[in-house]
Amino acid sequence: MKIGGKRILIFLGGLVAGAAAKKVLESQSVRQLAVDGVAKGIKLQKSAQETLENLKEDAQDIHHDAAKKVDEEDAIEAKVEEIKEEK
Repeated sequence: MKIGGKRILIFLGGLVAGAAAKKVLESQSVRQLAVDGVAKGIKLQKSAQETLENLKEDAQDIHHDAAKKVDEEDAIEAKVEEIKEEK
């Protein structure tokens, strides 16, 4: 078979596969499966976003607490230096 003939067969095969896929996707049961699958994906995405938001908030809280601790330690060190200088 010539190369041109193979290309035509491949093209026709693609058309048949596309038409078959269209019919399958138009089926109500397949459509419902697709809707259910996408709905589960959306729920999973929302759950992942909530988890990520919680992680961000926890990280911000830790950063805030650490910054506060550093400020307190710096204040104590400054007070110690001030007392040493007075002696």
